[in-house]
Amino acid sequence: MFQVKVVARGRLAKNSRIQTEGTVVALPEGGRIRDLLVEVGVFDEEVREVTVNGRRARLDQALRRDDSVELRA
Repeated sequence: MFQVKVVARGRLAKNSRIQTEGTVVALPEGGRIRDLLVEVGVFDEEVREVTVNGRRARLDQALRRDDSVELRA
């Protein structure tokens, strides 16, 4: 298991389980952005843009320990 921080922007900030200042989420080794979405209760279709450590990312991208993920609706 490893942890990542996720922050939501736009509608997702109001309509998800992600806290305003961000939420730390534990994922299994090999976890991807799609897995993170399941953990925080966000559907793929709700996400317009994803960045990992400030760089655009795809939903199938693998995450690593201490990554910072931003989701925008």
